[in-house]
Amino acid sequence: MADYTMEDEKWASRVALIESHMTHNDVGDMAPVLKWNLKTGTEDKENRKRYWSNITNLFATVENSPIQIGKRSTLPQSVQDSLNTICVEYAAGHAVLFASHPLYGETLRARGKAGYVAYESGESYGEAMAKNLRSRLTAYYNNYTNKVDGETQWDGSISKKGVPTGITYPEVEG
Repeated sequence: MADYTMEDEKWASRVALIESHMTHNDVGDMAPVLKWNLKTGTEDKENRKRYWSNITNLFATVENSPIQIGKRSTLPQSVQDSLNTICVEYAAGHAVLFASHPLYGETLRARGKAGYVAYESGESYGEAMAKNLRSRLTAYYNNYTNKVDGETQWDGSISKKGVPTGITYPEVEG
């Protein structure tokens, strides 16, 4: 007989992914079906792969599906949600800065295949800056979880205004 079990940790991370998506996106008529599959899969450990298959089939034709092919983030869903909140605001702020004066369009460059090229728009500049911030905050979070001394650490928390809190910087000797 085939094995349809799934480890608790793996199931919990998938449940968190779908619940987060449902919180931030309108899933329409899929909501009751998704909730039923999540609830039943949580209770029926022996058939979790079947319930997950049901969920992936529901999202197969959805444009903004949270289920992506390829490597998944190992960060907890709450930290991923924090990063998304922060990066949306950060990108928007940088897009406004870029659009505020022609100086930015003339001087700021993205590293591309053909060398350094102008950003296509304020939005592309904002997205690039948000991507850099996401990488930096992810490194800080990993420093926190791995208890790396002497490096900046972030516990993954944000304020109600979407600002990262819980960042600790190493002491500067001087």
